[in-house]
Parts: sequence; structure tokens; C-alpha cells
Amino acid sequence: MATGKRRVFILGGGAALGAHHVGALRYLEEQGITPDVVVASSIGVINACVYATGGVAQLERAWRGFRSLPRIFAPSVWHNPLFGLSLFSMDRLTTGVEEYMDFEKIHASPLDLHVVLLNLSRGRGEVYSKHDCADARELRTLSRAGYAIPLLFPPVRFHSDWFVDGGFAWNIPLDHCLTLDPSEIYLLAPIASQLPYVGRFRTFVGFVQRLLDVMWRTIGNMGYLYAAMEDQRFHGVPVTVIEPTEQWSGFGPLAVFHAHPRKNQDLMAAGYRDAKRALAARRRRESRMRPPRAAERVAPEPAAAPPGDGAGSS
Repeated sequence: MATGKRRVFILGGGAALGAHHVGALRYLEEQGITPDVVVASSIGVINACVYATGGVAQLERAWRGFRSLPRIFAPSVWHNPLFGLSLFSMDRLTTGVEEYMDFEKIHASPLDLHVVLLNLSRGRGEVYSKHDCADARELRTLSRAGYAIPLLFPPVRFHSDWFVDGGFAWNIPLDHCLTLDPSEIYLLAPIASQLPYVGRFRTFVGFVQRLLDVMWRTIGNMGYLYAAMEDQRFHGVPVTVIEPTEQWSGFGPLAVFHAHPRKNQDLMAAGYRDAKRALAARRRRESRMRPPRAAERVAPEPAAAPPGDGAGSS
């Protein structure tokens, strides 16, 4: 039985699929379901910071016209394989997304924010809270480390160590959430865990694409695909998983990094529908598990009188 006090949201990584979070958050908010704590990785870090700044409305403004490729593929004199540690600079991306973030406000917000990182200096996945940041400037650095996709972008120095996006190592940290005194967990996973069945592979390219889809689906959802959950509870804590359907399970060339207004709108609409479907399924499940009310219980039949107790017996 969950006895915690805080509602925890996990915003999983998924690059250009992150707009799915927005629609899901919109529906949850309409149902009066908002987080006390957000645990975020990769694109989830960007969404969490925008959400903490101005709620779902700010997220919708940020995603409405967002185009990712011009901000990701940003050649640089210093940030390249010859002189640096990455293919591109991160400057264009940070400029674009931080337009919608107010780190002073985030730092002071009652919303607790945790960021999943890969500590390259120590060789392990770690989670840092905004409370580990002395001020808004450190919080900005922490957030940038959270979506510094390795190889594409250079590592970020935070508290003397070097960090990159932790989504590739620890994308859905359910176990960390148990340390946060959760009453319930809402897992917003923008990467579909179910792939359509494929009976045969006609070409080598098709085989490679399927392999990449399986790897991406597994890495993106490993934290809960292999979690020991029973009746959608993780160590007694209710977990509601909101994820896309198979429609969004193929990741073709560049698709995972290619966000554009039409795709963003479609994903936000899908997130809204998927959250509605997930909550309906949860309510049906809880209804089946709920014991009947006193008025609904069937009264037991009276026991038969023992022989010799009937009227007229001597």
C-alpha cells in the first residue's frame, strides 16, 4: 500500500517525440492531476523546465513553432571532432529552448525537479535535484547537461565532473522515484514500447531499420519494461504509464531528431488521447479491484434449522 505524500511525474527522453508530453500534461491538468516532483531525462528536462516556468500553456507555445534540425545541426569552429568533443555546438539549441525558461522562477518554484545525467567522469548514471544547485546559474548548467546528447553535443561541466544526457543510460528511473516518498507515479514515456509485428525482412536496409527501432524502443523504456510491477504497482506504488501507440513506433532516418510544427501538433494531440486512454484504463482496473460497498454485498442465506428444532417437534 502506497503511503507517500508526493505525486511524482517521470518525463522520459525521446528527442523530437517530446511533444507527446505536452498533450499528456494538458489532459492530466484538466483532471486536476499535477506533479509535486518531476524526474526528467533528455527532452524531458527541457519540457520540465518550460513547465516549471509557465505550465502547459508555456509548453504549447514553445512547441508550436519549434523546428529542431536547424538548432541541432549547428557547425562550429571549436565544437567539432577535430578540435572538440562533439559533432556540433549546443548554442543554437540552448538559445532556442531557454527563451521559454526562467531559471530564477524554476529555482524558487515549489515544484521539485530532478535531472537524470550520465557522469562521464565517474562512469555512472546519476540523478541531481535542483536543490543541489546553489543558484539559478547552476540550475541552468544542470539543465543543459541533462539534454547534452553525447557525440552530437559536447559534455557539460557541473560540480567539477563532466556530464551528458542521461537518457541513454537511465531513461525511466522508477527505482529513484521510490526515494521521493511517492503516493503515485505518472510515467510519461514518449517512446512507444510496442512495435508492430514484422513477419519477414525483404531487404538489408529494412532489417537494419527494424533493429534500430527495437534498440531505441528498449533503451527508451528499459526502466519500466523490466521493472517488477504487479497490477500496475511498483513496490506498492500505483504507476500510470502514458505512452504513444504503435503509430509513433517507427523511427526512420532522422525522424527521432526531426521536430517540426505539424509533427509537434500531431504528437500533442496523440499525447492528450493517450493520457485519456491510460486514465480510463486505470479507473476500470481500480473499479474491478475495489471491494463492494456494504449496500452491494449479498446477505448470506440463513442457516438451515437443525433437525428437531421445527414446529411440532416433541
